[in-house]
Amino acid sequence: MSAPSTSGSPTPAAKREIRLISHSMLFYWWPIWTLGYLLAAITYFDNTRLAIVPDGSKVTLLSNESDEKTIVYRLAVSRNTKSLEQARLATENPGEGPPFKPRVSERAWMGPVFCVVLLLVILITNVPMRGLWSFLVLMTLALVALIITLIPGGWDSVLSAVFHLHIYINLAGYLFVATVVFLMWAVSVFIFDRRTYMIVTPGQIRVCEHIGASIRSFDTMGIAFEKQRDDLFRHWLLGFFSGDLIVRTAGAERETIRLPNVLWISWRLEEIQDMLREKATVSSV
Repeated sequence: MSAPSTSGSPTPAAKREIRLISHSMLFYWWPIWTLGYLLAAITYFDNTRLAIVPDGSKVTLLSNESDEKTIVYRLAVSRNTKSLEQARLATENPGEGPPFKPRVSERAWMGPVFCVVLLLVILITNVPMRGLWSFLVLMTLALVALIITLIPGGWDSVLSAVFHLHIYINLAGYLFVATVVFLMWAVSVFIFDRRTYMIVTPGQIRVCEHIGASIRSFDTMGIAFEKQRDDLFRHWLLGFFSGDLIVRTAGAERETIRLPNVLWISWRLEEIQDMLREKATVSSV
């Protein structure tokens, strides 16, 4: 007896599911560590150093060699500082490294731009910015900061006019802030945020709204999905077209489930709607 042929037997379709992850506000802090590392790299390659001298110090030019590679200054100070003493010892003993160790770029725009971005991200992620006027105000501030940056010596002139409040951050400052924020961001995005999710299958959704909470299941019959994307800066500027997802269940015990900060929410909702339409088509056949 010959074995029955199985070439025409149907193959079970793989179970489809769409996973939506709700992110915390820390996700929107990526501009801080990105800009911090960028400015740290610029500071490193500029290779300019910081000298700490007391008030009243005088600098005079002694000689300028003809090859313009060596310029000799004389520094007169009222008292010694640790920075100057370390520089003297390093100069007398070349094996101890550069006389002035802290790397600080002389570009006047770097410190103010980093502070402006830091403060704007804190403001955007903690204060809801809804409406056109809020958008115009913040865009105006960002545009003014950009114009001052593009003008040669712009920040230097502005800060000199305000009691010489120059902002200089050394290489270690950029690296410290950027690394700490990056570690918090990475732990939040790749570990904790992934424990707050919604899994959508053709006939059911499973929801975990909080870390450590139980997983609840709901039928997709009569379920309604709604996206909210009213915070222009948080959802559009920092969030890669993210949005808040609101799900309303049907049945005797109706519930409203809210998942904030879902990435690419429009595209993900289209996937869900296509899946549910496929299920409705198969059920009606």
